[in-house]
Amino acid sequence: MKKAEVLTVKKLKVESLEQSDSVIEFSWTDTGSVCRITREERVLYEGRETVFRDDQLRKGELYIYTIERLNEAGEPVERLKMQTGTEERGSETENQLRQIVLTAIIADGEVTLAWGDIQGINAYEIFRNNELLDAVQESQFTDTSVDMHSEYVYTIHAKRPLERSAEELFSSEKSLVASVFGMLNPNSTEQEASEESFWLTKRLGKLDTLLNMPEKPKGEIQYPIWNFRYKTFLSEEILANPNLTSPNRFFKGDGRGFDPHSKRYRTLVEFTIRLDKEATVDNFKKDVGTSIAYNWRKKFRKAGVGSAEKVGVEQVDEDDQKAVVAITHSVGNPLTASPAIDYDISATFYRNGHFDIVGVHDQAPNHEVYLNRSGQEEWMPLHRAESKGLAYMAGTIANQYWRYSNFE
Repeated sequence: MKKAEVLTVKKLKVESLEQSDSVIEFSWTDTGSVCRITREERVLYEGRETVFRDDQLRKGELYIYTIERLNEAGEPVERLKMQTGTEERGSETENQLRQIVLTAIIADGEVTLAWGDIQGINAYEIFRNNELLDAVQESQFTDTSVDMHSEYVYTIHAKRPLERSAEELFSSEKSLVASVFGMLNPNSTEQEASEESFWLTKRLGKLDTLLNMPEKPKGEIQYPIWNFRYKTFLSEEILANPNLTSPNRFFKGDGRGFDPHSKRYRTLVEFTIRLDKEATVDNFKKDVGTSIAYNWRKKFRKAGVGSAEKVGVEQVDEDDQKAVVAITHSVGNPLTASPAIDYDISATFYRNGHFDIVGVHDQAPNHEVYLNRSGQEEWMPLHRAESKGLAYMAGTIANQYWRYSNFE
């Protein structure tokens, strides 16, 4: 008697993904079945081909695709959800993270992350909910140890020597100065001072909900009000001035850790963005804490408040789906000649509740960034970077680059 053949159906997976500033193209496993591709509740393709190209897309924008394997009755029997986006190549910014895309692919029992290559980097650390999961050399990672009823925050960490930077016209000169700084500064190393740091974060909602819920059009208002808060602070009570020739031998710090509600800070920026039919930015607040200097005996010498003149928030773009806000920040020390606290932010808010925020700052002082949804008390931490010392505010020292987006 002839044995019946057992047909094995391949698991549905995304096998390749390519993006430009206007095109997203991807392929998936040949399951032998009809597959359906959907974006924002619109069916884009249904058939047995295993490659799909979506073009005439907007530059630097997030998109969500549903890939489904169908049975003979046309019903879905397997599904993937993929949040990806178009690139923003040629953007006039020193932050390379603004030019690449972090893709999240959700399947039953696994999460896959894929991101654009960062020039000069060939090693990445993967964190899940602040715990180290793995170290990889490729720009992708699959987590098969997920609970489909849980939420996750994934962060990718990478470092790059300044001499490999494609964004610094004088990176070799800057790297040399940073290396000398590292040798002379007893609280740092030559490597630390000349290494740029990159953090890419994706916040995922409950996986089973994401996988099975209908797609939300980006123009559909879900969370029309967001509150944004960015603070810089010094964690020490008193800290030494790295300028040994200054009569201001010590400065008063803020004496605290990361805290969205603390009133002690060097600088504060807050605003609210309302994503109604027309986006509006209001409740903008900028504040600078009092700087206090001590002499070599740690006795009070003088106090002052730095200027907030070079701190600003501007809505730079808007369409029917999103609004983009730019934050610029440069605040100097009023008591002594020293580098300013500098950072730049580009924040994109979609009307369906997604956001994509990218920033760059010096590696001092402490930086903390939070976001709050309308009607909720809890502040969501987007970025928390510990200071490496006041000397790291020098323009010759490597920067910290970060990007945070959500898929909820």
